[in-house]
Amino acid sequence: MHLQIDEQAFLLHFVQNSPQLMWFLGAGTSRSSGLPTAMDLIWDLKRQYYCAKENQDIQAHNVSNHAIKAKIQSYFDGIGCPEIWSNEEYSYYFELMFGEDYAAQQSYIQNQLSPEKVTLTIGPRALAGLMEMHRSRVIFTTNFDDVLEDAYAAVAGKNLTPFNLEGSYAALEALNAERFPLYAKIHGDFRYQKIKNLSMDLLNNDEKIQECFVAAAGRYGLIVTGYSGRDSNVMAMFEKALVQPNPFPQGVWWTVPHTSSIAPAVVTFIEAAREKGIIAHIVETGTFDVMLYKVWRQIPNKPQVQDDKVRSARAHPVSIPLPKPGKPYPILRTNALEIIGVPRQCGMLPVIGIPASDVFSAVREKQPDAVISYQDGIVFWGDSAQVVKSLEGLIANDVGVREFVEPVTEIAESTYLKSLYEHGIAEALCHDKPVLLRKKGKTYYAVVDYRQVDDERFVSLKKAVGFRGIPGPISGTVRGLPDTHWSECIRLRLEERAGVLWLLLDPDVWITPLKNRENAHDFLRSRKLKRYNNQSYDILDAWIEILIGPVGQGTPVTVTYGADTNYPASFTVSTRTAFSRRAFA
Repeated sequence: MHLQIDEQAFLLHFVQNSPQLMWFLGAGTSRSSGLPTAMDLIWDLKRQYYCAKENQDIQAHNVSNHAIKAKIQSYFDGIGCPEIWSNEEYSYYFELMFGEDYAAQQSYIQNQLSPEKVTLTIGPRALAGLMEMHRSRVIFTTNFDDVLEDAYAAVAGKNLTPFNLEGSYAALEALNAERFPLYAKIHGDFRYQKIKNLSMDLLNNDEKIQECFVAAAGRYGLIVTGYSGRDSNVMAMFEKALVQPNPFPQGVWWTVPHTSSIAPAVVTFIEAAREKGIIAHIVETGTFDVMLYKVWRQIPNKPQVQDDKVRSARAHPVSIPLPKPGKPYPILRTNALEIIGVPRQCGMLPVIGIPASDVFSAVREKQPDAVISYQDGIVFWGDSAQVVKSLEGLIANDVGVREFVEPVTEIAESTYLKSLYEHGIAEALCHDKPVLLRKKGKTYYAVVDYRQVDDERFVSLKKAVGFRGIPGPISGTVRGLPDTHWSECIRLRLEERAGVLWLLLDPDVWITPLKNRENAHDFLRSRKLKRYNNQSYDILDAWIEILIGPVGQGTPVTVTYGADTNYPASFTVSTRTAFSRRAFA
């Protein structure tokens, strides 16, 4: 069962349904603010205990060094401690260090989570901004720190009083009375005596806070972020929420920085939610800061004063004039082509109350011959009939036109529109060329079609990758990897700089199937190792000639996607790459 969903679909769902989504924050949400995660605390406790028992210099034992970390772990393995990454580690090492000395434990955590260590990054500030706009009304956390309280004070100018173990009885009452924002700490707050860190406490986690969470789960969807799923007691609380009627009506969205680090308990929970008919997905979003910044950018009608407080580190326009173009050598060539003209309209289908995940699932299933994105509705280039048919049953056949008054500015401000334009120009460049358009992550590639390697348009590329005038291969099989093939390719990206849109071209080598790319590391290294300036220059020239036309004359070329459809997209591109000369002699 495929549990992952595209980040774009998650963002669209959030923008449409944010007041009906509650958050569950783990320690990862505070790490970028300078505070440690549970794993950071575990390793610090291991280091302290090991150095004390073995009479070692603690300053010489930096656990960011893998060799030192392995030595320390070997010690604990040898005395029968819990296996590394096991759910028991956190409570075990607190007990090992402090026993039942709550005062020592409280002092340690208070020092680790000292306010002096906190830097308010974009993540907590953006979440505080969402709370002030009433787009995020219910937040639960396992964290002890004051990061969100400080962020809320900075952004909203108000106090945020959390419900913790000393005031847990009032949390459910506040939920029922809809006194928002509601912020509850599952494991308590380090300023109070009833801190929940030891195993006996974890087994008897605060029932009132849990009751509030379970009740909220019957009314709201759930976004989990910065939390690994390693705490069996919290996972049991999630599972308890599942057994009630109609849990998580707006779905479960478990966000992770990388999908390579998903705990088995998380997969089990997502699968159990799906068995109950809940929309449940794992979403790769990057860090908490990166995710919240993307979310914040998509929120419409933000008050300017509040936006300035959230994006306090945002660059502001300045009036420093650019230096005059230089004349001295050397001349530095770049891999950027100026895009002189872009489409100023596209087709649009209004979408109201339909989850983005349903829309994109239909598009993936029907695969219409169209370029589609989601920006205040479905925007597209191509045949409108195909788009409408692929979404039959989800939307009405009410095709309109979306105008772009300042397309370059709008592309720079919207990741959705940038995605539309990037896909559109990639399709236009590859149309009627002996290449295949492929995508890795969010990036498009033009890849040599191995079935057309004899096409005369590849003559320059073969010569460029060859040696001493002898043409070289541009496609083949990877030695030592069964059923694995390679082809020359070029990465296609759009970037806006100083009000100008540029097409960036980065030659590369494509591996098929893509999952074998990591295993082909040695081959890729040897293939690209000696591509010095002259050869790289020629390879770039060859690709420009293949995709656009003759290089260097500065004559603009127009490429079009969907020329025979009712919503085509034409791009006018210069064939002369941008360059830089030294400003002063």
